[in-house]
Amino acid sequence: MLSLFQNPFTYWLRWIFTKFKLQLKHSSKHLTIEYMAVIKNCQFGKYNTIQKFSRLRDSSLGDYSYVSRDSQVYNTEVGKFTCIGPNVFTGLGAHPSSTFVSSHPLFYSTIGQASGLVIVDKNLFEEFPRTFIGNDVWIGNNVTVKYGVKIGDGAIIASGAVVSKDVEPYSIVGGVPAKIIKYRFEKEQIAFLLNFKWWDKDLEWLKANKHKFENIVDFTSLNTTK
Repeated sequence: MLSLFQNPFTYWLRWIFTKFKLQLKHSSKHLTIEYMAVIKNCQFGKYNTIQKFSRLRDSSLGDYSYVSRDSQVYNTEVGKFTCIGPNVFTGLGAHPSSTFVSSHPLFYSTIGQASGLVIVDKNLFEEFPRTFIGNDVWIGNNVTVKYGVKIGDGAIIASGAVVSKDVEPYSIVGGVPAKIIKYRFEKEQIAFLLNFKWWDKDLEWLKANKHKFENIVDFTSLNTTK
């Protein structure tokens, strides 16, 4: 009987039902869900795209952010204008590495990862610490972001990096584990951007000032009172 609900056609039906349900619910926000993207318990901003075969659970996306194909975004809050590349993993579950004798969830979790078997009465370990990704962040392909990490606004994560600790705003990091390569702009320019928060401007402002985005010097000359 179980096999009746675990076959390609059933998975497709479930996807098509979820796709139309979510796109109808968020029709005013222009949400795009591509082929076989799996989404559960998520919140969306405006103009989000979830590309093919990606999985999102217990997460939120700010305006204009997108998730590229084959990525998995769990227990993560994503800001506005953030680009998540293909085959990116964020917010995957934690396992205890000290104190507990075993790292297997059978001894601390009520989720039942081992075929539904549960032997504890309550959760004894925080498996899913929240992960935070800021605004205007670019995460390259094949990146893993450890649970509970905070990535600051404007950061860039190089392809293949493993992010195991917090990332400073407007820094470029790469490697395993990820380390700072350089900063995108001068300190004064970074301070201006963090204070100005252009990502909170409306679409009409963005259209009117789009030419300023081509050069950081031109952008920092903007009148912040407008």
